[in-house]
Amino acid sequence: MPDDTDAEVVIRALAEVGVDFSIPKSALVDFLGNAEFTPYPAMSAALLRTLDSRKLKRPVFLDVIVFNYEHSPGEPSPRRIEDVDTDTLEAAVLEGFNNRYAQQESAFSGLLKPLDVPQPPVQPPQTLAMAAEGTVRTQEGVTLVDTDNPRVEVTARLITVNSEAAHAMVPQELLRQNNGWRFTNGDVRLSVSNGEADAGPRPVRAGSLSDGALAWPTVDGTFSGATGAEVRLQSRIRVGYRPVDVKLLIEGPKGFAANSAAQGHIALDPEVLLVPVEVARFFSDAVPVSNISMTGQMALWDQVPVINETTNFRSLDGSTGELRLAERKWDVWPVLDGEGLYTHLGWVSPDSIWGRAKIRFRLVNYIDIKTDNVHAAPVAGEGKDDRRLRENDDTLSAHPQHISDKRVVKVIFMHRIAPPDAPQIGQALIGTGCVGIAAGASDKFADIAHEIGHLITGSQTHTDNITQPDNVMNDPGPGTTITDTQVGQAREWAKSFADFWAH
Repeated sequence: MPDDTDAEVVIRALAEVGVDFSIPKSALVDFLGNAEFTPYPAMSAALLRTLDSRKLKRPVFLDVIVFNYEHSPGEPSPRRIEDVDTDTLEAAVLEGFNNRYAQQESAFSGLLKPLDVPQPPVQPPQTLAMAAEGTVRTQEGVTLVDTDNPRVEVTARLITVNSEAAHAMVPQELLRQNNGWRFTNGDVRLSVSNGEADAGPRPVRAGSLSDGALAWPTVDGTFSGATGAEVRLQSRIRVGYRPVDVKLLIEGPKGFAANSAAQGHIALDPEVLLVPVEVARFFSDAVPVSNISMTGQMALWDQVPVINETTNFRSLDGSTGELRLAERKWDVWPVLDGEGLYTHLGWVSPDSIWGRAKIRFRLVNYIDIKTDNVHAAPVAGEGKDDRRLRENDDTLSAHPQHISDKRVVKVIFMHRIAPPDAPQIGQALIGTGCVGIAAGASDKFADIAHEIGHLITGSQTHTDNITQPDNVMNDPGPGTTITDTQVGQAREWAKSFADFWAH
């Protein structure tokens, strides 16, 4: 019996006997460390005692076992191993097994591997059976990509699943229309785990996310398990230098269904330099700067899709608790335009421009700072144009939520960054690692990438818009291209942030 205070030891011990999990690993570690308020420590210990070094012939999710146990008659939720009823536990494992693999095993003993029969060798981790955007190469079973926010695609076959509410086998059905989709008699997502968020003390700064990502069809149409239809599913995830485990999970009405579960391991190519970005919105009651938000900035910097709570819901049957359908609609699903650029709210993503230098920008912190009117929208007659921006930079640097122990690029959004008679839409503060962006400007285009370019070059100078008419460092009218010299400058600059990702 492992030390039940060490979540990692418990997870490894459970894996040895065929118990895995579908929730983010970080959440499971929290549950296993909280014996007072969750049943996970008690039930994990009881599972290890019940199996007693015997192994399940196919894995069963721990979180599904706990769910089934807690929803058994009487709704038990044990906090001590002696409170775990063995018969109820075995029934919970049996139900999880049958739902996951569409089997009809009638006894817990039928789930165990025979002791006296030689077992086939354990297969090595499956290399990526799904397509990841920006794939560079596969190395030791890990798919390396050149973007920190790849689109991932995988094909799944829909099936029929058992429904207690319907007293019958019912088909999984998936419908997509434009940016909306509905999954009937189930749900689908990508499980993303074991990334940077599990590795270090700063999950907000994670080089990758450990979480589930919504998956939806790549094309419009209706797909039904009644005909065994195959459907291509897509999702967007964030990755970093530490590989994440990516697994397709499809549910039935109660628990996980028996659809084939493609899985793989994805990481950011070490040749790509990841730059951390901290965004602050300066606003006042009279100048709300309302077009800047956390979700919008996630979409801009990391191409994280935006979905509204009112268009994201799951419907359960009132009597059995079974999942009837999941219905969702993206408010924003990131796509490239005809020029191969990604834009959001009028701004060109800096990744679209500086990505040529194998640089990617990662939003690691977002802060809303309420201020007075003149620091949200400077007025005329107050001296130097960047005075208010510099004062806001000082305020941000002193803010308790500011990342001060590691170097980051600071991006400050104000309604205006300079008085009304000044031409600036953006301004770089050389030496402070800060750029200011006028959120109220209508002419945005590549201005964020342009101002970051001043930080990269360490200069306020501009390129010649006659000889280089589309260069990002032109003024007026920044373009969207960079030169080989700028590529070299950008890479040297980006290397200075490597320490941020070190654990």
